[in-house]
Amino acid sequence: MNLEALVFQNKRGQNLVGIMHHAQGEGPHPCLIVCHGFAGTKTGGSRRFIEFAQYAVERGISVFRFDFAGSGDSEGDLVDLTLDNELEDLEVAFSTIQGMDKVDSEQLGILGHCMGAVTAIRAASRNKHVYKTIAWAPFSDIDGAICRLIGEDAYSILLEGEEADFLYNNQLFQCGPSIVETSKGINMFKEIQQVNNPLLVIHGTEDATVPLSEVDTLMNSVKENPNYTYEVIEGAHHSFPYHKEELFEITTNWFINNKGGFQNENKRESFV
Repeated sequence: MNLEALVFQNKRGQNLVGIMHHAQGEGPHPCLIVCHGFAGTKTGGSRRFIEFAQYAVERGISVFRFDFAGSGDSEGDLVDLTLDNELEDLEVAFSTIQGMDKVDSEQLGILGHCMGAVTAIRAASRNKHVYKTIAWAPFSDIDGAICRLIGEDAYSILLEGEEADFLYNNQLFQCGPSIVETSKGINMFKEIQQVNNPLLVIHGTEDATVPLSEVDTLMNSVKENPNYTYEVIEGAHHSFPYHKEELFEITTNWFINNKGGFQNENKRESFV
């Protein structure tokens, strides 16, 4: 496996750490930049992002997965997390990977999960050089999603302007009120409408963190756009732990061919 570790600096002077999985064969290759979710890392739960990268490189797609500031191996503190800081980190990651010789800069896309999916959509709405965008389990109700992720008690503390401890995936974290304060002006309906490149959104019917109805409403607001594809996986949860095969196949087939890939009678119909 052809791996390359990268350290690059964001505009706030923090070192961010990422791993590039180079696709097999001669390049340059199309590439996806992976954005992890809230309080996550470039590894992903149950090594999801590593497994996806291994799956993608066998199909000619390079994958760059990195840690946002305050997560994983990157510098910073989670308490300073804001959606705008994530957007800034992703912009720097994109420009870094765009300049690599082994990457086809004309086929450089973004993939995000959960809050990383929100950041991916926001980046695509601003950057005309993004080839394609893929959002796994995004959300439009930012306050509601944060509340469900950290719990009502911790969320109430944030609303009071204080830092709050919370448990996530059996780990203790701390977040600050900035994430709530700075998200007030973000309208995901406007953000997604401004994405001009092809967009794929994948969601699960059993997602307890982001209700399917929330994503249905978001995608119905843009269903007339022929560049947007919406796939719903029957029985899948927020992190798709039991549906990786469907998730990976739909993602890579669409990125390569611009069409869904895993045909399953249990999968709800999508609109394109």
